[in-house]
Amino acid sequence: MLMVVFGAGASYDSSPDFSPPSIPAAKQNFANSPAESLSREQWRPPLANNLFDNPGQAFSETVRRYPKLSHILSLLRQRSGGKTVEELLEQFQDESKGNPEGQRELATVQYYLRDLFFLVTNNWLRETDGITNYTTLIRDVLRLTKSGELVCLVTFNYDLLLDNALFSYDYKSQQPEDQLRSHPVLKLFKPHGSVDWARRISLPVDEILRPNGIIEAADAIKLTSDFRRLNPSEADGNPGRQTFFPAIAIPVQNKTEETFVWPPNHASQLQNLLPSVTKILIIGWQAREAHFSELLRGSLPRVSHVMVVGSDPLDAAKPLGHFAESTGLVKKASIDQAAIAGRTLNFKRDRIFDSMAYEGAVELSVAPGGFSDLALNRRIIDFLKA
Repeated sequence: MLMVVFGAGASYDSSPDFSPPSIPAAKQNFANSPAESLSREQWRPPLANNLFDNPGQAFSETVRRYPKLSHILSLLRQRSGGKTVEELLEQFQDESKGNPEGQRELATVQYYLRDLFFLVTNNWLRETDGITNYTTLIRDVLRLTKSGELVCLVTFNYDLLLDNALFSYDYKSQQPEDQLRSHPVLKLFKPHGSVDWARRISLPVDEILRPNGIIEAADAIKLTSDFRRLNPSEADGNPGRQTFFPAIAIPVQNKTEETFVWPPNHASQLQNLLPSVTKILIIGWQAREAHFSELLRGSLPRVSHVMVVGSDPLDAAKPLGHFAESTGLVKKASIDQAAIAGRTLNFKRDRIFDSMAYEGAVELSVAPGGFSDLALNRRIIDFLKA
């Protein structure tokens, strides 16, 4: 079974026609004026450190919608001491303990991120005519997968770009708890939540709250395990006279089980699939999810090949080594940066042998380019056939 793990870098480099500014275009199909490029770039799905930027004032309305965001927005945009956005948010999270106003600020962040990525999804798909690397990748995956064999897709992105690609392959939306019934082969997991998920808040009968009212009560609200598929306007409209909160994880540096925002049954469903996984493809993910690595550790006896796609081979090397070691696939990955610089992209390593009946060695690879390079050059074919 193939498992594909997507991170923010996948959505950032999701258009085959419009490469990110930091990734040289191997093939640029359209020549655009600077104004057209700026208009398009403001809708490119952001990386973690750009979550609170406001290119072209595209997100001004979203910012104004949640006044308490102003308490921390300048700190997130003008970060001191070389801190990342995730490090700052983790600091704010620590400061919010016993601090009701801090908890309101964090709730505001969750509403902001939900609205931001819903807006980005719709506008990026419009700018790219819905043509993404996700769609191309899924085409080859389905074509090369053995009949009836499942494909496990894990995305840590809030956006709906992967979901949208799946819809064109007869993927049928279900309520989050029943998501595995959406397709006979493609099994999608979103551990950090999704912009079209919401969690019901436990409130007295007939009491309802609107978003800023929920934010004001952030230190007192009780979230249930009842997840619903609702877009932002639906969730904020109190369907069935019920109140819902965004099912969005706050992006912090050190991820734990508490940073996962998915229906309770999703973890066990994923665990049931892991022993059948033989190959793992990682695209644009930094592999810093300690709880996810622990979930996988000791549960991958059949994995023979792991390949990581970054912006370039050197960018992919660190997450490859960290993933292979943190999941217990190998004791020491020893990914040689000098060898990668010399275009050696594949490394054979002995597996860790313990109580699991591991099968053979494991091959660790870095892709020669980014997501667009992978999709356009159809490198998934060699990976799956190897």
